[in-house]
Amino acid sequence: MTPVLQVANLRKSFGGITAVDGVSFEVREGEILGIIGPNGSGKSTLFNCVLGQLTPTEGEVRIDGKPTTGLRPCDLNRLGVSRTFQLLQVFPQLSVRDNLILAGQEHQGTMASRLFGAADAGLGEAASQMIEFFRLSHVAAEPAGSLSYGQQKLLDAAMAFMAGPRLVLLDEPAGGVNLTMLANLRERLQAYHAERKATFVVIEHQMEFVMALCTRVLVLAEGRVIAEGLPQDIRKNPIVIEAYLGH
Repeated sequence: MTPVLQVANLRKSFGGITAVDGVSFEVREGEILGIIGPNGSGKSTLFNCVLGQLTPTEGEVRIDGKPTTGLRPCDLNRLGVSRTFQLLQVFPQLSVRDNLILAGQEHQGTMASRLFGAADAGLGEAASQMIEFFRLSHVAAEPAGSLSYGQQKLLDAAMAFMAGPRLVLLDEPAGGVNLTMLANLRERLQAYHAERKATFVVIEHQMEFVMALCTRVLVLAEGRVIAEGLPQDIRKNPIVIEAYLGH
């Protein structure tokens, strides 16, 4: 079966500095891949090359076997690729429900259908389902900016999954979230994966979050892959302990 995501010999240089140095990996359907590494290891640059925010210096990216290297984020949206960012991308003045409807519109329809279609763009029922699934019913009508940071992170994740994407890339979803809300976020992501067989990739500094959530882990250091395997094997890998846990 063709992997959902294939990254082959990806390299990205900025002047004389190589941030990503020949990285290759695959993500199979229904898998949760975690990408970890110390600060400066190239995680965010790698993500941005995959997602079209940066153009790789060398290498290739494929979605479902189709070359997508250098495609714009909006083009990737149409192929069913969604993401979250390190910095929250919610619209603080809009309600939780309207944030979800807006996120869904990014992946479907035309400008004409948005201007002249139903007020909820036909996404009201899907938004209600996501609100219930991510346990945001009690704040559905509240402005997103009034939510706690942890609740906004839940909303951010719900927005990424709103259109039933083929692949979701989550950029440090645990960042700044307290332990109670972090457990809730992890449990919701695990439940979504179990119910929808969703495929996603997570980059994260929070080691325990990655080890508990992901089915496979890739470790970067200085722009290169230094280890790849099951969470329990990565946790005790001496190369990983030296490069990552030792920092």
